[in-house]
Amino acid sequence: MKRGRVTLRIVAAALLALVAGCRGGTEPTGATAAVETVEKQAPDVVKLSEESLRLANLETKPVARGDLSMALRSPGRISVNVNRTAKVTSTLEGRISKMNYDIGAEVRAGEVMALVDSPELLNKPLELRAPVGGRVIERHGTVGEAVDRTKELYAISDLSNLWAIAEIKEKDVGLVHVGQEATLRVLAYPQEAFTGKVTLVGHEIEEKTRTLEVRLQLDNAGGKLKPGMFADVEIVTHILENVLVIPDGAVQTFEDLQVVFVAADRNTFAKRTVSVGREQNGRTEIVDGLREGEPVVTKGSFLLKSEMLKSQLSEE
Repeated sequence: MKRGRVTLRIVAAALLALVAGCRGGTEPTGATAAVETVEKQAPDVVKLSEESLRLANLETKPVARGDLSMALRSPGRISVNVNRTAKVTSTLEGRISKMNYDIGAEVRAGEVMALVDSPELLNKPLELRAPVGGRVIERHGTVGEAVDRTKELYAISDLSNLWAIAEIKEKDVGLVHVGQEATLRVLAYPQEAFTGKVTLVGHEIEEKTRTLEVRLQLDNAGGKLKPGMFADVEIVTHILENVLVIPDGAVQTFEDLQVVFVAADRNTFAKRTVSVGREQNGRTEIVDGLREGEPVVTKGSFLLKSEMLKSQLSEE
């Protein structure tokens, strides 16, 4: 108990020093004034004046039930969908007489990509046609260059549908299976989430990194994702259904306990110890300590915690 009081004094003293440094004078202003109390409070209650309440800019939300998607995070990279990619090669030996498309061009299946003059066809050029529609992602060769039957002139891929290759740690392999939903984020669009689905789970652990490659299929109709991009991948492994959830910002640590502040009325807030479960996407599961519908402070809870520490220090 004595050790706990010493710890409390240290934390509260640090908070007091921070508040004093922000004042710069004798009159409280801004966030400092927001946590001034109007009377001596019960140990687990903070009561604010109307002026302090206005300056504090607190926000509350009722405890609600919802589904919490639990996700496994891993690094990944974007690649072409090999099932929607094709090569254009010469079927005869000869010399390139025309290249009709450059890298990045859109082509339709059946369009003539290049012409090759071959001795086997006498004076009629060999037409090399696109086997699939898509975008030209590779071009090899120039007009006048000799080619044989192994020469690749173009690679075409449908970039409206891509793959993402995620690298799953060995210890998490058992959590991933085909059909799971996933979201991806890339540096180019940090505020945007792209959706995908697991279509293949690898069969061999990479020896050096101890990871397993997992393939996801992505809809890229907007064309924002590019092969070669790195991505942060979140694969939904399971869903916690109908659980109590609150925003992460409502939870504070107080004397090694997880607490929230429940609004008793407009300007009175009671500290409540809670047991928390899983956290995902800015929301926290509440296992015990709150009931559905109770209003908890989601913005400004740290100010209420600071005021409570000040009050306990002054009492000692």
